[in-house]
Amino acid sequence: MLDKNALTQLKQLKQEIHDSTPRFDGTVRGSNGRYGFATTDDGKSYFLPPDEMEKVLPGDSISFRVEAAGDGKEQAIVEKLISSGLDTFCGRYIVRGKGHFIEPDHDTLNRWIFVPPNDRAGAADGDFVSARMRKHPYPHGKAQAAITGIIGNLQTRGIERLFMQARFGLEDAFSDEVKAAVAEICSQPAEAVNEGRYDLTHLPFVTIDSAGTRDIDDALCAESHSDGWTLWVAIADPEAVIPPGSVLDDLARRRATSVYFADGVLPMLPPELSEQASSLQAQTVRPAMVAELHLAQDAAVKDIKLYEAIIESRAKLTYSQVAQHIAGVCEDIPADLHGSLHHLADCASALNQWRRQHCLLMEERPDFRLILDDEGQISDIVRIDRNDAHKLVEECMLVCNRSVAEWLKARNAGFFIEQSGIRTERLGEATALLKEQLTLDSKPDLSDLPTYVSLQQQAAAASCELPLRTILSRQMQRSEFGRSGQPHMGLGFTCYTTFTSPLRKYNDLLIHRTVKALLNETTPPEFSDELLQGIQQSQNQARVAASLAEQWLKLNWLSRQPEGQAYEGTLVNMNSSSFTVRMNDTGIEGVIDRRKAKGKWVFDSKTMTHRQGDDCFMLGQPIKVIVQEIDAVRRQLKLRLA
Repeated sequence: MLDKNALTQLKQLKQEIHDSTPRFDGTVRGSNGRYGFATTDDGKSYFLPPDEMEKVLPGDSISFRVEAAGDGKEQAIVEKLISSGLDTFCGRYIVRGKGHFIEPDHDTLNRWIFVPPNDRAGAADGDFVSARMRKHPYPHGKAQAAITGIIGNLQTRGIERLFMQARFGLEDAFSDEVKAAVAEICSQPAEAVNEGRYDLTHLPFVTIDSAGTRDIDDALCAESHSDGWTLWVAIADPEAVIPPGSVLDDLARRRATSVYFADGVLPMLPPELSEQASSLQAQTVRPAMVAELHLAQDAAVKDIKLYEAIIESRAKLTYSQVAQHIAGVCEDIPADLHGSLHHLADCASALNQWRRQHCLLMEERPDFRLILDDEGQISDIVRIDRNDAHKLVEECMLVCNRSVAEWLKARNAGFFIEQSGIRTERLGEATALLKEQLTLDSKPDLSDLPTYVSLQQQAAAASCELPLRTILSRQMQRSEFGRSGQPHMGLGFTCYTTFTSPLRKYNDLLIHRTVKALLNETTPPEFSDELLQGIQQSQNQARVAASLAEQWLKLNWLSRQPEGQAYEGTLVNMNSSSFTVRMNDTGIEGVIDRRKAKGKWVFDSKTMTHRQGDDCFMLGQPIKVIVQEIDAVRRQLKLRLA
């Protein structure tokens, strides 16, 4: 038995061990496996082994200590739950014997969650459900959930969209208050909105869009001169009837964007506004914000004037009509519009050439139209390659947006879309790659816009084995909102914002509000970081929701195709363990697992290649694949080389 002195020494030793053990607060980050990580505020990550990960949930804020885990490694041990970040989630209901569970559809929560008998709400095996976390697993025990809603099952029409709406919290209905506000707007005489605006109804504006588009944002008109062009870009003006702080403004802020699913649109604004009262419909006088751009012979912007105006579109034209007209084979367009369309086409061609010389062109990618049957499933996928009309509209939108950005920056107002180039962690390899492949004397400075643009242009023109532009494009930072008007490196613009889609994007509506304040010589509105971050987060979630629903539908379609069929594809991404392949005719993407490939294949992260002797796989390479395994519900497609 220890005497009092020995007990005191033992307590002191234990205290010293406790005090010397590193302790931190951090956030739990899940993984594709059973393990996870605890990340501190300064960005350091510590491994959470499976037993510790079972105690917590992704997004939890925890206190943890760091212990040795053998072989010189360290691991985090959970000591305290500070707060939990995961409250609600969606997933598929699973019944196994007497056990009822939810398999979460979540990026990093990959364990089944038990549902007690009183919280099952009548859900059946295979149902897609929404749920709330009822019991946290810390400090011991298992997580438990309660069903809050049954979304449907695999036989429910449109389950792909319905599930993604629920998972990402996308609103699909309008309140009575919103409907009343819209009714009041629609009952107002047009003169009340149009009064005091510049009258530009004499200009032969036209809209160019897909045949089925109803929320028409933009109309175009151009005149050619001996020293260049005048280009008018008219943008729908819903802000004219949506005051700051109104119920419609609050709706647009929450939704942040329209969401385009294969079987329909979740509009940011009610269709009575976005498709009717504010849409730039043909043969109808509409309020618009108009950018009048004066361009030199080489299409450099000499001047921009902005107006609150009224316009009247002369015709709603489709991309195919205008492309055929440019090619000289379309007779559907009225003769009185031919001159303006020719001027538009010439102006857009010059703008493209100017951008090719001074900025950066984006990677050409086709669109894909999904043809749905009566059951809401895909019957066919039609590839739509971009034609001259798509490029015409794109050039006009880009020059308008960057010119408005320059106009705002000169007045120290508004906010911008900034893109800082190559990701920090990939910068070293990117500069080394360019130095090596372009035979430069030293590593280049990729933070300087002119240098960056010049090197990207050299990379595009380089006659080397590697697809340098494609490699660099896979290493880019995400764009984000900023206040100072820093460059958009991906486009090669000195600054950039978006002004041209206020029916569909809340940030564009806010830019309209800012421009109007400056035109009327009033104080422009200020936008908090919280607001801008909220818009960005909502738009990202909407984009992911639409993409996941589309992938689910596409994989349903692919599962019905003949077994063993070979598909032409392109290598679009790769890492040390896998290839991502995009099928050329459908846009469907899948993964080839390379971990068990025969031979000694080596992945080079700098060149993004897999090599074995003289054999090589690289980005952009054409490749034939065969379906190995499809799980449409999880949106997972495994491929193998044909």
